[in-house]
Amino acid sequence: QQQQQQQQQQQQQQQQQQKSVCLDMFSGGALDVEEEEDDEKRAQIEQTAKAMGMTVEEYQLGMNARLRMEDAISELRVVGGDVSTGVTVEKDGNMPPRHLVVTVTEEGKGMGKARLEKAIVEALKGANEKSKVGRDEAQKEMMTYISGEMKKMGGM
Repeated sequence: QQQQQQQQQQQQQQQQQQKSVCLDMFSGGALDVEEEEDDEKRAQIEQTAKAMGMTVEEYQLGMNARLRMEDAISELRVVGGDVSTGVTVEKDGNMPPRHLVVTVTEEGKGMGKARLEKAIVEALKGANEKSKVGRDEAQKEMMTYISGEMKKMGGM
């Protein structure tokens, strides 16, 4: 029985390690391991990088690049609609947006319900199109960053 319990505990520990590796891989939680940080975290990063066929430096570069892209998308602000009609939509680049401001002025309210609804939908569509362009640009910048850093590392 003790042996079975020990085996179960070992399996649970392995499963927990695998879960944390997966989380680190996509959460950015595995970045910036310094020499003085704990060996367990460094081992997790090495294990994740190896599982992805990368060096630790390549893995960290990819995670840093992803975080930079996410920040650029979150900080992006685009506006759809037309101020002169009294209906505008401001949003960030995230889908769904984390930042969304719909502004309807007195002019917009004076349009009547049907025209106002149509104007809001059009403003949302315009903002969505602009945010897609912004997301695409952030992705291009990420690839340029990775390429430049890889050249510095001697990888390309």
